Formats: sequence, structure tokens, C-alpha cells
Amino acid sequence: MGNPTQRKGPLSFLKVIEIANVVAGPFAGSLLADYGADVIKIEQPGDGDPFRAFLPKKDGESLRWATMARNKRCVSLDLRSPEGKGIFLKLVKDADLVIENFRPGTIEKWGIGYDVMKSVNPRVVLSRISGYGQDGPYREKAGFGTPATAYSGYTALQGYADRAPVSPPVALADLMAGMFAVIGGLSAVLAIARGEQKTGQQVDVSLYEPLVRILEQQITGYSVSGEKPVREPMSTSVASPAYIHRTRDNKWVIIVASTQKTWERLPPVMGKPELLADPRFLANSDRVKHNSELLKYIDDWTGTLPMKEVCRRLDEAGVPASPANEMDDVLQDPQFVARGSIMQVEHPVLGKINIPGIFPRFSETPCEIRHLGKPVGAFNEEVYKGDLGISDQLFKELLEKHII
Repeated sequence: MGNPTQRKGPLSFLKVIEIANVVAGPFAGSLLADYGADVIKIEQPGDGDPFRAFLPKKDGESLRWATMARNKRCVSLDLRSPEGKGIFLKLVKDADLVIENFRPGTIEKWGIGYDVMKSVNPRVVLSRISGYGQDGPYREKAGFGTPATAYSGYTALQGYADRAPVSPPVALADLMAGMFAVIGGLSAVLAIARGEQKTGQQVDVSLYEPLVRILEQQITGYSVSGEKPVREPMSTSVASPAYIHRTRDNKWVIIVASTQKTWERLPPVMGKPELLADPRFLANSDRVKHNSELLKYIDDWTGTLPMKEVCRRLDEAGVPASPANEMDDVLQDPQFVARGSIMQVEHPVLGKINIPGIFPRFSETPCEIRHLGKPVGAFNEEVYKGDLGISDQLFKELLEKHII
């Protein structure tokens, strides 16, 4: 287990080794580091994780790296070399969890597959993230998040029926795979801690399957009805009203009053109580059938008021609604400010920058941002000399041979 003395959070006892690049694996490591785990991130000497080069940049610094690598101890190590392999296995000896996200078979080719890890630490858990999983006919297929999102069936559902599907503007598959790697990895570690398992295990996470998990409505519905789900910007085919509406000041508000109780609150707010008795809108099934007609009534109402007034009236009536916040709205919003959802942290190059906070919040084991993403090898001396006890002479030799 990791040394918890310098870290706060519910996972301060946990030691994690991250051998992963770009998004999914590093995001898993980032969440664990947020919660206090000692995450040692291993990068190739030189350029390090390709994520460091991702845009946007300012003064040569990737803005995204600051958050992705925060709270991690970044070290450089050539895992392909015999010396690098030996150092890696020394780190694994007391690790609880290892995270990797290379193509299946890669770490085995390097001689550090799971069998090798277990030979030095039988209790270690290996969370593996790959495009299509560790087995199956597509196991060796190159896996990036955007194609994996399309493969899952998710992309085809997003957009408008008469246009091309719309891919999410964030790395949704990678980020969700990272979350599942954390959930699965911690579940396996917990089984050992509680004595249910005596040895570690591999946790196999694909990029596409976490998205499959959230498509239960579409999957089960199609299996029963044989009707393919329609491509739509929101789920108007199953619940109504649930849509986005323009306000008088050219802003947008999402209104979802799809349960019977919330629907019954909406027409009086709009000054249209008679809609409650309209046979087209009596039950959700009626409203779905006549959705376009109902949305027209709501559009007409929101178009007469500024966004803040629309939201105020809906909030007072208990109708679920929210403005479609843009980034300037987010940074000024009182709820974001009150909860510290966005934090301002000092960056050594960029000065004070805004980054997402740590979620969720823990009442008894609060977390903290100890530092932002560091340069390649920033913690080499601390980890190799301090943790592993490598001598000054050997450390110098490893540097000269570009092992670290």
C-alpha cells in the first residue's frame, strides 16, 4: 500500500502504477489520484505521454495536461529495456493496482505481462483498457474513442434523423472507460482487502462496452419490438415534454416535464392551464404522440421571456429546467461558485488557471489538489531514490543510458 502521509482522501492508502497513454488510462489514474491514491505515472523517456502535445496549448504547455496529470508522481522509464523492466517490477511489488491501456498483447511483448507482475506480487490487480477488449475477433483492432463510440451504437442515435449522426464533442468513450476501469479495479482490490480473493485478477475494460451499458433502453426496446431507435437530439420518442427551447434574449433552456407530476406543473406556469385537460396531452403516451404540437406551445411561451425569467418561473413551480450554460455562464454561476465546482489553481508556467474540481465530495476524507501536471520525469529522484533506494551512481547510469 502507498504511504498516505502526504496525501488526503479516502484512497490515501492505495498505490497505483499507471502505464497508459492519452485519455482512458490516464483519466482512470487521474480519478484515483484525486481521491488520494499514490499514482505513479510511467512515461517513455523524452517526450512522455503523447497527451502532453494535445491542443489547446499556451506557451508550449498543454492546457489539458494540467488536470489529466494532477496529483500524480510522473516518472520516466523505458519499459522495453531489461533494466526498465526490473525497475517496473520493483514498483509493482507493493502496488495494489496497475492500469494499462495499450493494444492487447503489447505489455506481454515487453515481458511485463500480468503473469510476470503476479510473480512479484500475487495480490496486484491489473486494470486493462483497450479498444475492443482482450479477446474476440477485434481484440487487435486499433482502438480510439471516437470510432469506438460509433461502434457501440451510441453515435447513430445522436443528431437528427435526416442528417448524419453527430459524434460527441468530448472523448466520451475514453472517459467512461476510465471510470469503469476505476470501478472494476477498486472492486477487485476490495475483494482482496476483505479476504474474498487471495490473489489479484485482471479487469478487462473495452472502450465501447461502457457505452453499451447505458443503452439498455434502446437495446431491450429493439429486441422486443424489432423497431430501430430513431436518431434524435433528445428522447422525444419516449418522454414528452423534454426538449430545448429558445428564449426572448436568444438563449436556450432545457425543459423536461416528462413525469405526470412535473407535467401538471408546467401549463399553469405558461398561463395555459387548459392544456391539462387537452386529450392530446393527458398522459405521457399522448404527449409523445403529439410532441411537436406540445413543443410549439412551449416555444411560443419561452420566446416571450428572457432566459433568467423562464428559469425563475419554472424553478418556483418545481419544473425541472436549466439554462444551456456556456463557459462564461459556468464560471459565473452561483451554484458552481458555492460548491467549488471550478477551482482556480496556480500553474508554474500559465499562472492561475481554472480547472474542474474533485468530484464527488467526501464529508470525512476531503480531497485536495496537491499539484498540477508536472514535466516528464519530475518525480524520478523521489520515486527511484526515495521509494526504491536506488543509489546516486546507479541513478546517474540509468539517466546516461536513457532508461529513465
